[in-house]
Amino acid sequence: MKTVQEYIEFYKLENIITEEIRDKVYLQNFYKGASLLGAHDKVKNIYFILKGKVEISYILTNGKKLFINFLYPLEIFGDIEYINRNSALFDVYATEETIVLILPIKIADRYLHDNPYFLKFICEEGNKKLLKTNKAILLRKSLPLKPFFCNYIINKNFHITFKKLDDLAEELNVSYRNLTRIIKELVLEGIIEKNRYDIKVLEKDKILKFKEEIL
Repeated sequence: MKTVQEYIEFYKLENIITEEIRDKVYLQNFYKGASLLGAHDKVKNIYFILKGKVEISYILTNGKKLFINFLYPLEIFGDIEYINRNSALFDVYATEETIVLILPIKIADRYLHDNPYFLKFICEEGNKKLLKTNKAILLRKSLPLKPFFCNYIINKNFHITFKKLDDLAEELNVSYRNLTRIIKELVLEGIIEKNRYDIKVLEKDKILKFKEEIL
């Protein structure tokens, strides 16, 4: 694994993670499925994704999970909570092995509160994240279910698991009937294999033909 300094140089973060705080930030590695942040948790850090991918989701009052979006390097989270001083809005967990650079909020407050590069970065990344989520919501509503579902599987590293298929339908905000129809089509085409609690991709080349920049 690279050092903090190597990641800073690779992502050109020298004006944001300044010399005076280099020894006050640190790297953390999360395995696939690990929780990085829970909804309603007190947020103590700003997280820079350096490697891997995280999923943003939310548990509804009925106990069902609502998928929001994926974040990739060099996207960040904890920034909105840093600005608004509120608790975490969503659940964040790693969908694959993930490395993040952790900047404690107390360090940002002390050393970066008047750093124009840091403030500009926070504003730009927050805006990009909002636009990305809005675009994803719009495209989910307009894109046919088949390419949407294929994109979801692609972004899940070609393998998804679930307790019940109707839970997956609720998570994706689609009807159970339509989801089962699309799954049956993809199975008959030999693109995926469906077992009781999971779906695996058999033909990556074929499913990648459906890839869209929506998630």
